[in-house]
Amino acid sequence: MAKHNQPAADQDWWTIWPEILNAELAAYARLEITPRTVHKGNGLLILEADWPVHGQSLPTLLRIGYSPLHPFFRPAVAAPNQSFERHQNPFSHELCLLTQELGQWDSNQLVADFIKERLDQLLRVLAARKDGRWDDAAKLEEQAADPLMPYFAGAAEVDSIILFDGQASLPSGQHGLMQVACTSRPTRRNGAAFEGVVQQLTTSTGAPIGKRFGFPAEPQDTPVITGRWVKLTPPAMADAGELLRLADEELARQAVLQPTSVRKVNETARGPFSITGIVFPEESEYDVQKNGVGWLFLVTRRALENEKAGVTETRLVRGERAGKDDIFSRLPVARSLLTKKALVIGCGAIGSFAGLELARAGVGEIGFLDFDTVQPGNSLRWPLGRTVWGNDKAIALANFIGSNYPWTKAWAAEGRFGAAVTEPVGIPRQLRNILTPIFDEVRSADVVIDASASPEVQLALSYYCRGFRVPYVMGYATLGVAGGVVARFLPESEGCFVCLQEHWKDKRHIPELRVDDAGVIIPVGCNAPTFTGGGFDLQEISLEIVRTAVGLLSEGNYDPGRWDLAVLTLKDDDGGRMLPHWKAFQCPPHPRCCGAAR
Repeated sequence: MAKHNQPAADQDWWTIWPEILNAELAAYARLEITPRTVHKGNGLLILEADWPVHGQSLPTLLRIGYSPLHPFFRPAVAAPNQSFERHQNPFSHELCLLTQELGQWDSNQLVADFIKERLDQLLRVLAARKDGRWDDAAKLEEQAADPLMPYFAGAAEVDSIILFDGQASLPSGQHGLMQVACTSRPTRRNGAAFEGVVQQLTTSTGAPIGKRFGFPAEPQDTPVITGRWVKLTPPAMADAGELLRLADEELARQAVLQPTSVRKVNETARGPFSITGIVFPEESEYDVQKNGVGWLFLVTRRALENEKAGVTETRLVRGERAGKDDIFSRLPVARSLLTKKALVIGCGAIGSFAGLELARAGVGEIGFLDFDTVQPGNSLRWPLGRTVWGNDKAIALANFIGSNYPWTKAWAAEGRFGAAVTEPVGIPRQLRNILTPIFDEVRSADVVIDASASPEVQLALSYYCRGFRVPYVMGYATLGVAGGVVARFLPESEGCFVCLQEHWKDKRHIPELRVDDAGVIIPVGCNAPTFTGGGFDLQEISLEIVRTAVGLLSEGNYDPGRWDLAVLTLKDDDGGRMLPHWKAFQCPPHPRCCGAAR
């Protein structure tokens, strides 16, 4: 492919477009502002300017940074000598002149004109808020919270985190103890990285404050550290040691009236690993009042880069809200899924992705059934990689969900569904029928998802689901991933899985699925053929399975659609790739099956 004769990508933007720089400087001159160059190089231009402000005798010093991708990207504007109560990063003093929404920056606008327009608006907002004219302020500014916690994130230790329930109330006391479950999770960047979960706040005497917080499937042997907390609105500073000094100073002030209580709290800070939590009122939604709770966590332990005995250091560890409401606020439909149970039969290239998406959606319980193991070659179309090669697919998925999606209970059942045997050895004699455990799970499920791609499994499972009055969702891809299908049969459906097969035989009401007969191989070392195709195509089917299941489980909070059958086509008549095309069909009762009585 021929390359265009364009300037080198690593050239400074003002070298590529000198006319843009001239226009930018002319805009300042038009406003009678003479900017000073602080830095010009490395793709970055930083100017400094004394900016006149209406109603003020003295100008405001601004530091103006141009993006290395100017004019495509927005500039950064800081007021280093100002401390505004809102719309300013308290660390960098950068002003929030644009919201985070897409399309806010106009690349055709000159920066000087942009600052004049937006700075005036920002100052009018601050004046309205200062005067208590909240309606006027709301008309001028983005109606979003301006919490303090996110500003500290850049100063925190990498890869460590402490989780807390964001819906908990601000504790009424001034200090106390906290139970933090800590799990080591070292990374390449931080060998001492860990995850903490604030399980319980208490008074200094151990009396519980608020509800206990935790995830449903926490390991029982997780170490629990007793830390301390103090109520204090922290100043904007990145020095964790100085923040700890301020926390100690506040506790010392409180000790004047409560010496015994503070002394007991401070005992937790004497060990080789200690956690100090700073809790403060936080703006959690756009409002006059700070009605939320913010946390900073300070961890003191042996210096990570100093092996000398007795040398400790304090680091800031970022806190994140991880309560049920915190996590699922981005997906309101999840609230109706948390009490639901799904059973996934078949954990291959389609069922595995479907199961993970159901966990992400908030389904409360997911059971997996599959007899196969994860092979290296599966990685091309399986969600997990090398760490689970050789593991049972069902167990690998259940373990992954249990570790990463704590609000979902995941479990696995091994074995080949419905397989016959020729030797009685190993048959569990205590069971009246070896299928009893599986059928018990089918009966208790809110939906059964069949991703086995096995006609035998589909025929049997759809039959029993109909008898147990459990919704049955089936999906698979055709050879060569030329297409696929997702079908659902509800207890009240007039047609059934056998009706669908009969309609396909007739080739009238429902068209045959698109197939690529060349898309079959027998990998070296395998004794059975498999289809060719990647996860990037197969996930089309997985996602439609999930949408269908969520619709059935959500109690009307997500539209399940009005069709019985969704047919996917990915290749045209000549075998060429086409945009994914779904077509919906009904599956009426067939005269040779459910429609015979009619």
